[in-house]
Amino acid sequence: MPTRTQIARGLLAVLIFGGSLELFARLDDYISYGAPMWGVYNAETLYVRDAIGKRGIPHARFRKWGLNALGYRGPDLIAGRPTVVCFGASETFGQQEREGSEYPRQLEQELNARAGAQAYQVLNAAYAGQTVRTATLRVPEIAAMARPAAALIYGVPASYIEPPPLDAPPVPPGRIEQPRFELRIVDRVRTLLKGMIPSSVQTWLRTREIRADRGAATAVARLPEANIQRYRDDLSKLIAALRQEGITPVLVTHVDAFGETLSDSDRALLTSWRKFYPTLQEEGFLDMERRANDAVRSLGAETGVPVIDLEKAMPTAPANFTDFAHFSDAGAAIVAKTLADGLLPILNRE
Repeated sequence: MPTRTQIARGLLAVLIFGGSLELFARLDDYISYGAPMWGVYNAETLYVRDAIGKRGIPHARFRKWGLNALGYRGPDLIAGRPTVVCFGASETFGQQEREGSEYPRQLEQELNARAGAQAYQVLNAAYAGQTVRTATLRVPEIAAMARPAAALIYGVPASYIEPPPLDAPPVPPGRIEQPRFELRIVDRVRTLLKGMIPSSVQTWLRTREIRADRGAATAVARLPEANIQRYRDDLSKLIAALRQEGITPVLVTHVDAFGETLSDSDRALLTSWRKFYPTLQEEGFLDMERRANDAVRSLGAETGVPVIDLEKAMPTAPANFTDFAHFSDAGAAIVAKTLADGLLPILNRE
């Protein structure tokens, strides 16, 4: 039986080992990204809250994600150059793509390559978790700051699985609350384990987590029609806000990584998607996407707003996605080309 001295030595060795790993993680952040050695360093340090919600801090940076003078991802805008603004959430902001390969940046490159000059610029006005409703509230200030000619609306239906109440009280303005201390090595260990643990085991763990999160609540097989209608209504309000500012709105259907026939790996992806929204069963996500895109198409026809049907144009090949709905570099390139195809005739009429 180990003595107290042996136990203490063992604990001390673990603390020294863990502390060394944490120190190396902080040194890596400092050398690679210029991050502070001490204090909290995560994606939320890019933002503060104002009367509307989250907004980017001008020139803030976290790892590969850098914000411009307006607090949006990407380079600073050039005065007088025709601007296209992209509204969306994490798929638009860019998650797994290399820096500069998110689809708004590739769209800008595509538009200028076809124009044969630096004729256009694209403002990425998205952030992870942004809703259509919040985007609508941002329209007047974006119009004043950037004076865009057109706006691409890439709404995310999944944000309507559990939408906040219509009368939800506003969050007080100020810096987003952060933990006083966080271990930066944890994220690296989590990423390492994901690469080591078999997919079947990860799916089993996610299923257990979903059950724990859901508690006694019953998961529905199909998103209620009222949720789809609310998505459509919010898109309609965003269209109206853009038109009021003289900005041409363009709707874009949402795309995911799933084809008509689901493989075992597809079902594992659906489980990983459901982990974020445990109240909807896996099969309900595909039905939700189909109905939401039908709502986008019908809204476009009803309001005379152009619709770029990305769902029909985007191949669901695994190489184009990094998970259930976020793009790889190659996938973002296809998105950019598809959007440029639909957008250029509109810009040429402006």
